[in-house]
Amino acid sequence: MKLPIDRGLVVVDEQADGTRTVRICAEIKNGEAVDVFAEHNGATRVKVHDGVTLTRRGQRSYSTQILEVFDEEGVVNIKRVSSHS
Repeated sequence: MKLPIDRGLVVVDEQADGTRTVRICAEIKNGEAVDVFAEHNGATRVKVHDGVTLTRRGQRSYSTQILEVFDEEGVVNIKRVSSHS
């Protein structure tokens, strides 16, 4: 079965308890997610794949390009858009 994959701009917030919230959105303004259409809450494991660049501001990181986000066996993966997905 193929994994559900979300594509969009990505914002990752590190929470005080060590978990992360990964939001997939249509736009990012001043580092804030706008028009969020998917979200992974309480992620304990997040893998940022090679070739992905995130801008960091404090406890928040965000993309400037559209990325793919999917959960595979409890790991939230963030990777470049692939023509094979």
